[in-house]
This record gives sequence, C-alpha cells and structure tokens, in this order.
Amino acid sequence: MKLALMLPFALASLSGCIPAAENAETGQNPPELSGSCDASSLAYAVGKTLNQELEAKLKSEAKASVVRVAPHDGVITMDYSPARLNIFTDEASKIIRINCG
Repeated sequence: MKLALMLPFALASLSGCIPAAENAETGQNPPELSGSCDASSLAYAVGKTLNQELEAKLKSEAKASVVRVAPHDGVITMDYSPARLNIFTDEASKIIRINCG
C-alpha cells in the first residue's frame, strides 16, 4: 500500500532528469541536442596548447554546438551529445585528444 502511494512522487521527481525535446518558449532544441560534430579533420591540433582562439577555431571547424574541455585531472560525465566537441588536455594545457560526443 505504501509503495502505491509513493510511486507518483518518485515518478514526478525523476521526470526532471529527462531533457525537454525543445524549449517551449522559443520552439528550438537546446544546443547539445541540435546539429552534429565532426572532429575528423582536427588531428593537426593535437600537441598544440589550447587557448580561447584555438578552442573557437576547433569548435567552428567541427561544426559543434558545444565544447567541453577535459583537463588532465578532471572528471567528465559519460553522457553522449552528437553536437559536442570534447577536447582533452594534459597538465600543460596541450591537447592530447579530440573527439565528438
């Protein structure tokens, strides 16, 4: 009986974890859900020091909506976003890997 009473509250609290398909006010998808990313031509940047200009250039070339920089000692989530460019750096801010997702 108690489970039946608690179930609606549990489901309501979980509904906040599901991203909305589009913004109700603007009718547009959030940036991480729209577009796609292609990092296949960005290998030239591996070994370079990451700065704001290079980050913007890589984002543009990859046609990414969002950039996530993962520092050498950082922790990132394992969620997948096809429009996100991931840039992994070492302790000296040199790029060690680039991919989309």
